[in-house]
Amino acid sequence: MLIHGAAGGVGLMAVQPAAERGATVLGTASPAKHDVLRDLGAIPIAYGPGLADRVRAAAPQGVHAAADLVGTDEAVDVSVELVADRSRMATVAAFERGARAGIKLLGGGPGADPGTDTRAAARLRLTEAAAAGRLRVLIAATHPLHEAAEAHRQIMTGHTTGKIVLVP
Repeated sequence: MLIHGAAGGVGLMAVQPAAERGATVLGTASPAKHDVLRDLGAIPIAYGPGLADRVRAAAPQGVHAAADLVGTDEAVDVSVELVADRSRMATVAAFERGARAGIKLLGGGPGADPGTDTRAAARLRLTEAAAAGRLRVLIAATHPLHEAAEAHRQIMTGHTTGKIVLVP
């Protein structure tokens, strides 16, 4: 499984269950985040020119599913190039490109499945896995509630590793 943006808050939560189920997880991220991905069971791959070739080299058996958590043209292009079955691809950010490419759209974008049922089904499993120590929830930063705008700006940089948490 190829996860674009694997070192972000959502990505880290996607890597671990997939790896635990025995999937070969390929995670795109900047090289500074590769150790975190390795530690969680993914094969890290640097994004940028030549990404499709690096993915092919890391997964000579092929890529059977892809999740785009960043919404870049590169993520969509590489997913479409490497995954034969479009029904096994999803994006949470590239709504226009994803729709044109026939990729499943998840989240709050136009034409997207809001994922309500998926989140509800996963919530209990993720909570149980975290309680049992099978799921690590990495915290990139905490902010008091009155700094919510700053927390949002930090998230929008796209360069956090883990969740941003608001606390009272």
